[in-house]
Formats: sequence, structure tokens, C-alpha cells
Amino acid sequence: MIPVQQFKEHPHELEIFWLTGFLETAESDWTVLTAVRDMRSDIVKPWPLPIGMLPRLAPGRVYVQGIQSRIPHRGQSMVLRIDDVGAAEEVTTESIPPDVFSFRDFPYGVQHVLRYRQGNQVVLVPTIEMVRYLFLHNKTMANALMRPSAINTLCCAEEPGFHPNLHLRFTSDMPCNCLSEAFISEFAWTAVHPDGRRSWDSVRERTLGQRYVSLQPPPLVGSTWSVRALESQGTVLVLEISAMTGKRYPCDHLSYSHPSIREAKPFRPAGFRTRQDCEDDQATADESTDDHERSIDATAVGSRTNVHQAALHAPAKLGTFDREITIKRVVLPARSSSTMDQDRSARRQFRARRDRLNPRRVQTGASVGEQDASSSVAPIEFRLLDPAGPEDVTVLEPIMTVVGLMAKDLPAVRVASSVCLLKEGRAFSMVGRNRRPCLIAVFTPLSGIPVVLMSVDHSGERALSSLALMFSPPCEFPAVETHINSLLDRLVDHGGHWKTGTVENHSDLFKIKRFRRVLRCRARLKDLNYLKAWARKFSVQLNLNK
Repeated sequence: MIPVQQFKEHPHELEIFWLTGFLETAESDWTVLTAVRDMRSDIVKPWPLPIGMLPRLAPGRVYVQGIQSRIPHRGQSMVLRIDDVGAAEEVTTESIPPDVFSFRDFPYGVQHVLRYRQGNQVVLVPTIEMVRYLFLHNKTMANALMRPSAINTLCCAEEPGFHPNLHLRFTSDMPCNCLSEAFISEFAWTAVHPDGRRSWDSVRERTLGQRYVSLQPPPLVGSTWSVRALESQGTVLVLEISAMTGKRYPCDHLSYSHPSIREAKPFRPAGFRTRQDCEDDQATADESTDDHERSIDATAVGSRTNVHQAALHAPAKLGTFDREITIKRVVLPARSSSTMDQDRSARRQFRARRDRLNPRRVQTGASVGEQDASSSVAPIEFRLLDPAGPEDVTVLEPIMTVVGLMAKDLPAVRVASSVCLLKEGRAFSMVGRNRRPCLIAVFTPLSGIPVVLMSVDHSGERALSSLALMFSPPCEFPAVETHINSLLDRLVDHGGHWKTGTVENHSDLFKIKRFRRVLRCRARLKDLNYLKAWARKFSVQLNLNK
């Protein structure tokens, strides 16, 4: 994971405390007004960030040495049902009860939230988080959000409505590495579906000139959400949405093309080398090209144009639709040799000479700002979407409910939980065509010494225990993050078997406890008494009742 350069330079861990709105700078660039909390000093301060960073920002998320942690500091994972996403009442943050979230006198201004009433429950969603989940799947979409008609510069315009056969013709302004099937589906809904396009256009119309973010939410009926939220006295404040069902495709068949996706065409006989190729091989040490370690420069306002820019695969959202359809990639004919030679010549003047004998590793900044021909900063992109079906959203709901029951029974214990996806690379990483999810819950009692519970989806008849890490003092957040990452990565590397030998060498820091056959009685997964029994068992076994 590439770190955020300015966060990495900060000596302590940083928490995204709140997002307060958008601001247009004097240079006509857009920034996100972010409140950041130093987790050591507990001081909250404003930290404006480029709007291209917004896809990776959500309250409660923590950055350790500039890298976003898998473990949140606030909020519990839960599943919500919303009858109609479009039937929200837009109110201000004054509607958030102090016992749910305290702004601690931070001058955040009056922000807007969407209020839903579901029976006796009130659900509050910051408008900026709804915008982030629905539309901002990468930095390119984020940079286009507040620009007039900018979405039509990323893809040739299509009339909003239903198209039996829809072909998206992306332009070179859209980075090619972002074009996963999940993103193609979301872009089609945003740009072509009437509900999605109307909601996208409403963000700029309602937000421009305001210090708050506003939108017309789409009418998604019978929607199921997977969220990280705070809850108290029947009020739920959503901090981060990771999945939402109810979207419908604007077509029956979907295809797409991109200027860089073309047929390969040999432009010289096999084995033939140009004079320039030979000169490149004779590069000297004073014409070196180094091996770069990139970090995101949050102060850079622009980046070079590069349709093949690197894309960080860091899943943060699941794209869910009402059905599966065929998505076809269309390969365009190869360019003529003269055009290819012109492109190659243009690229060569920016390409440094290589020194294979004396490579170095140097750190360079990468920007999430808009493309700017005058900028020398390399661009970087995000790949935040993984596909999921409606049933995948609720697969961990029983253990989420258990964690929620524990939080209610243990008011003196701070509980934070989040769903992450296991890394790719092994068969165990996948459940069908989708990534295998894992719930991480962190219980912090008054002593400040955390207890971590990890429960991985055991679909496919996997006999996998849940694992608890019981830390010993003193214990800091980075150490917790390091050991959790080590365990989950080794779980994948060993095909779905916990390999705790390496971490058990740190027995002075924590102890590991296994819980076998957790919630395996499928007939009782909706039985509240069954779930309460597991909540009591975890509380006792993890010594949280003290």
C-alpha cells in the first residue's frame, strides 16, 4: 500500500475525525475540508486534502505511518435495511445526539446528513459519505464530481435511460487500469441510469457555493446496507458504507472500449533492433533510472497525464446489483505504424536512461490531483471496488450482531469493528467469484489494553476457527495492526489454516485464543437467544466483564 506522504511525516497515528465539506481554492482546485485527530495527543485539527483523496477517507479510519489501517478506531460493522434510499430527509448535524457523536467544540460548521426512519430506529448518514459510496470509486471520478459535465469527458455521452445493448466508449481521460467489471457496472449506473445520473448531477447543483455537501439520493427500494456506524438509544450514525443493494443495470448487455485497448500489431521483424534500442542498452551510470518507492503527495494539485498510471488495489467497497449481466471488453483495431512511432517518440523524451548496474531506491511523490500537462508529479489511481451480490452483504451479519450485543452489554468497553477482504493469490482468498470477507472487532476496556476478535467467512464448508488476540501492556495501535496483518496474510498463504507459530513467539505481547465452531448452527442464526448466548460466551472468555 502506498502511504500518504504528509501523514507519514507525522510522528503519531492519525484518525479521520470528520469530513466537513468541499472548498474551491484560488487555483480552481477542489479540496476536502478534513478534521484529523492525533491519537496520542487527542488534538483535533483541520487538514485540507485534495478531493482525489476522498475515496479513501471516512471518519474513524486510522493512518499508521501514512498507510490506512485495517482496524478502525470508531464504529461497529452492522447491516441495515432501508425501505427507500431516496425517501431521506436532509437535516443538519445538529440532529446528531451528543451521546452518539461529540464534535468536541471543533469548528466544523453546519453540515448535512440524511435521516431515515425505520420503525423505532433513526438512521443518520452524512451526505458526503453517501456521495463517496455512490460515486467516488477512484480519484478520477472524485476529481470530476464538481466539474460541469466532466463525466462526459471520461466517456462519450449516452442518453440516460434503458438501453438493451449499451456500449461505453471511454476516453483517454479515464485511466485504463481502473476498468474492472465492478467499476464498469458502477459507471454505467452513474452515467446512464436515470436515477444514478440525476443523483450525480444533483451533487454539483446543490453543493456549489455552499459549505456543506448536498444531493438528491437515488430511489433504491428495499436496500440492504453493510456499514460501520455508531449507535445509541435507537439512533445510528453511519460513518462508512461498504455495500448497498438496490441498484439496477441500465441495460441487458454491457460492453466497453478504451483507446489503449487495441489489437497488437508487430511493427518490425522479430529480433530486429533499432539504433535507439542499442543506445539505450549502452546507458552510463550518470544517466541512471532509479527504482522508485512512491507515496501519495497530498499537497500536489495536479499530476502528469498517463492513461496507464498505476492503480492501487485497495478494496473499500462492494458493488452490488440486482442481477448479473455479461460485460464484454471490445478490442479496437491496432493503430497505424506512423501513429505508434509518433507516440513512442513523445514518450521517449520523458523516459530516463537506465543504469542496470547501479540501481537505487528513491522515494517519489504521486498525486491524486487532476491531470495537468504542466505538472511533473506522477499520477496514482485507486481500485476500490470488488463485485458482490446481495447475499454477500449479509454473510457476516450473525457475527456482526453478536459484536453489537456485546457492545450493548459492555458500556464501559469501546468497541470498533470493520469488514475487510482477504488478499488475493490463493483459492482460499475467493468465495465463488468474490473475495472472502473477514470481520475484525477491537474491544478496548478502561485499562486501554485491546482485545481483538477475528472471524473469517467460512463459506465452502471451511472448518475455520475464530481467533482472539489478548494483548498485554503496554500496547500501541501500530503493534496491533502489524500482528493482525501478519495473521491474515499467513492465513491466505497457508490455504485457510491459521499459522500462529510466528506470532506466538511474541507471547510477552499477547496470547492467542481459538474459538471453534462459532455460530455453526445455521437453523438458529436468526434466533436472538442463540446470538445472545454467543455474546455472553465471548465476553466471559475474553475477560471483558471485569
